[in-house]
Amino acid sequence: MARLARALALARILAFAPALLSATAGAQSLERLHVRNFTLTTDRASVREGETLHLTISAHFDEEVLELDNVTLPDLTGFESDGDERRCSASARGTDCVEILTLNATQAGVHTLGPVTLDAIDARSGRASRFSTNSVVVTVEGASGLSAIARSLIAGGLIGIACAALWWGFVRRRRPVVSPPPTPAPAPPVTVAPAAVVAPDPASHYRELVAALEREPSRARALAVRAELRLHAGARAEETLGDLEARGALRGRPEALSALRAIERAAFCEDANVERAVREALPFLTT
Repeated sequence: MARLARALALARILAFAPALLSATAGAQSLERLHVRNFTLTTDRASVREGETLHLTISAHFDEEVLELDNVTLPDLTGFESDGDERRCSASARGTDCVEILTLNATQAGVHTLGPVTLDAIDARSGRASRFSTNSVVVTVEGASGLSAIARSLIAGGLIGIACAALWWGFVRRRRPVVSPPPTPAPAPPVTVAPAAVVAPDPASHYRELVAALEREPSRARALAVRAELRLHAGARAEETLGDLEARGALRGRPEALSALRAIERAAFCEDANVERAVREALPFLTT
């Protein structure tokens, strides 16, 4: 009986061994990451059937990452993928990864895309975790109904023109040709001076963005202020703050450098810390 019990216990261990080995191997293949930002955005919230839009996945990690792996895309029903573009850029602050998907709208309706998920070892807890982005809503307007209306209008217009031409030819054959009265000379054109175009004041626009951020300390407002500061600093799309400092783009402008550092923390911190980070950044933005 003792030998039988030991044999049964060994059989149970051997039965579960493949599953345990598979789970262990899967966990070991995941990267150990501090995920500071993981978001999903789109460049167009409304399109027509047949038009394209770009879906952007953005992530920031404390560690150096060569490629955005172990990412699962959402259900893209109603769209066809026309390819994607991936890039990761590392700096002293960590790594910024971006993946841009080009989608072609194929089905009318209101579509919710997301969330995108990322499987990694959470460096804070040491556990295998699944990180998720936000979702975005895209409205696809149908093009078939508009085309049918346009075709009907064009067909009706052509029929009307044909009927008018037949009537005009019939009347002309029955009536004598009468010379038209002389056409009066056209009046000289009136020249109107163009209205003066007032260029927008960049400083006023920046103050408006900061004031809006102060009223609503959200990540979206912080990203808008960050984009304006990067524009004034002459930053290229792929450049990080570390790249700007390395090439001396902010040399001699310590206030702009401090403002960019402060808003970077507010733009890419965890959701629970956004409001506090914005409050801490505001003194650097209003000096």
